[in-house]
Amino acid sequence: ARILVVDDDLGMRDTLEAVLIAEGYQVMVASDGAETEAVLDRESFDVMLLDFKMPDCTGVELLSRIKRLAPNMPIIMMTAYGTVKVAVEAVKQGAYDFITKPFELEEMQLLIKKALEMKKLTEENHELRMLLKEKFIFKNIVGTSLKMQEVFEIIKKVAGYDVTILITGESGTGKELIAQAIHCNSSRREKPFIKLNCAALPESLLESELFGYDKGAFTGAVTAKPGRFELAEGGTLFLDEIGDTSLNMQTKLLRVIQEKEYERVGGRQTLKADVRILAATNKDLKQAVEEKLFREDLYYRLNVVPVHLAPLRERKDDIPVLVRHFIKELNLLFQKDITAVSSEAMACLTKYNWPGNIRELKNTLEKAVLLGEGKVLRMEHLPEEILTYDQKSPLENDNPSLDNLEKEHITQILTEVKWNQSKAAELLGIHRNTLREKIKKFSLKEG
Repeated sequence: ARILVVDDDLGMRDTLEAVLIAEGYQVMVASDGAETEAVLDRESFDVMLLDFKMPDCTGVELLSRIKRLAPNMPIIMMTAYGTVKVAVEAVKQGAYDFITKPFELEEMQLLIKKALEMKKLTEENHELRMLLKEKFIFKNIVGTSLKMQEVFEIIKKVAGYDVTILITGESGTGKELIAQAIHCNSSRREKPFIKLNCAALPESLLESELFGYDKGAFTGAVTAKPGRFELAEGGTLFLDEIGDTSLNMQTKLLRVIQEKEYERVGGRQTLKADVRILAATNKDLKQAVEEKLFREDLYYRLNVVPVHLAPLRERKDDIPVLVRHFIKELNLLFQKDITAVSSEAMACLTKYNWPGNIRELKNTLEKAVLLGEGKVLRMEHLPEEILTYDQKSPLENDNPSLDNLEKEHITQILTEVKWNQSKAAELLGIHRNTLREKIKKFSLKEG
């Protein structure tokens, strides 16, 4: 991250520059308002540290000019003890936070990390709003199967209503994308979409992440920090892997859903929560309720509208569509020019059961596109476990043969190009004579 330090005190500038460079940041310094504006005209930064007293202006005066030059850059005001009131006013006018001099360097480092986290969340929400302007509805959610069409219909019907939705499905099925689509089609779409993986944190940290904490709430809480509920105010909070929360945490979540209020950790003030909650899990919550591992009342509060994402093995019709979608993305990412997938390779990809679902499919294609040569993705570009899956599958009789899958793929491509065999051969990555042989082999006929 790039940081701009603005202070007329040479000793303070040098100290902050040395400490922040040692922490791995890229640092530039300025000593007054004019130099600061000149630097911002030609450079961009992730965070600015701005002293209140400048030789040619006050930090507050400079603040409004900086906000015009870099509106999304968090600014941390540095102030002496006697000017705290002015610094608080600066926060009201757009500064991210303030810190009083003299301060501990660890305190400043923590404040910078928080500012960077906030900037990242802001940028993510800006990207979501941009996607919305492009008529996002189902962008990046790919599926033509009946199961996915049913999901799309549910989203269209309920996105505009402020109800809680529980999204279920195995890991890698795209639950977060569905949550984003619901948010972007709701009345809250211009407000933040904030996410939190409940399984990624121990309970003590999860509580402070969700509800925030006040200064002094625990050792190390040198400044107050807003939680995800506060950050999502007016918008949507996506709680991923909610089935991994403890019963104690479930009780606290239930209270927020029912009463629309909560307190920060270590805080006394009750805060209101104007937030829509979308939750997701890869667990069977009904069974967890029966086993007394999940609160029944919370389950019914969350499960107002259930959305289930079927695993990829149950919607194999979507695999060719997903493959083409990901290859387009990966071509851009890796500056490749893969224009086709051989029918044999597509048959193998469709045959495989994908225990890791869409995530595993994308990772497999990422490696194949990155390491593969030429314009056609072929069998030799695929990993061994996919190539040998047909022989070791215990469900052989329940799965279509590779020949049948290849036949379906060729038929689909021929139909898409209205039986233009030259175009079909190009898309399949095979010679036109080879295509003619396969048409004959599978007894394919136009219409």
